Amino acid sequence: MRKDPLFPADPSRCYKEANMEKNKLLTSSALLFSLFLTSCQSVQTEGQITDVEVDKKYLVERNDQKGSVETLSYETKDYVFPSGKKEEKKCAVYLPYGYDSKEQYNVLYLIHGTDKQSVNHLETWFENIKARVMLDNLIYYKVIDPLIVVCPTFYSYGLFGDDDRKNIKDYSFVKENSNKNFLNELRYDIVPSVEAQYATYSVTRDEQGLSSSRDHRAIAGLSNGCRLTLNAGRIYNFDYFSYFGCYSSFVHSSDIISSLTSEKFKDYKLNYRFNADGIYDFAYHEHRKRVNELLDDSHHIFTEKNTEYVKIRRGYHSARSWRVGLYDSLLRFFQ
Repeated sequence: MRKDPLFPADPSRCYKEANMEKNKLLTSSALLFSLFLTSCQSVQTEGQITDVEVDKKYLVERNDQKGSVETLSYETKDYVFPSGKKEEKKCAVYLPYGYDSKEQYNVLYLIHGTDKQSVNHLETWFENIKARVMLDNLIYYKVIDPLIVVCPTFYSYGLFGDDDRKNIKDYSFVKENSNKNFLNELRYDIVPSVEAQYATYSVTRDEQGLSSSRDHRAIAGLSNGCRLTLNAGRIYNFDYFSYFGCYSSFVHSSDIISSLTSEKFKDYKLNYRFNADGIYDFAYHEHRKRVNELLDDSHHIFTEKNTEYVKIRRGYHSARSWRVGLYDSLLRFFQ
């Protein structure tokens, strides 16, 4: 069973914030206690600025009880034109320590951002942002339950560019069509392949089986990966996902509402959407605006109970902000 984390902030950090203020304020113990409570509660408010950083103990490489990351291959095809071309692609899969094929695990799909220079997009979350180490520790300290985490890449160089990436003259063409292709690739290739290979909650791997297990499936992404989280996960495949993590990007709120109120998706429930941006992120103002539009919409799909927006003080369009966003999302998903 998981512990009850002082959610979403760690109490030691809340205390430090209160303690920093005590020299400036009256030293009354009652006042200090009031400040402590206010500090702990403030991060839970929608839109509240937070200084919360991932506790350092969650970012230390473990010597024992470490999960593993393996590669899963799958075949996809050109859904855009279509040309009949096919491509074998890979995704990185995190399996928690003690993974047991006889058990059932929740699954989180993590999408990277735009980076045409990256040698291996599959390492963006697990290594560059330290998600692998953080997952090991959050599971070890029983802050979250063991889960499977999948990191695919939306880039389809073999379909829309060049396999070895040496002769690509127009990366915008590759990205644009890879984004479009990912809407179907996620549904028809990635999710079925992952859930056929690993111990998840889906009893069957057809659309009915994957749809009926959506409460055990989340998707999150940074920057362009956030846009794909909303487009591929929310707008096109809402029957497959019920938890969403959105960091440093946005899509038009009207597109989301139109999809979720459609005949196809109107009976599906949103469990949680967590949003986070650094206050110096170029996507900050527009993302915040779109979230508020969703909360104000008359259909009441998005409420203060299932939608949260957090601003990260001293946060930029950077790995630190995305790590904080993922950390906070993990505390909320699959509750």
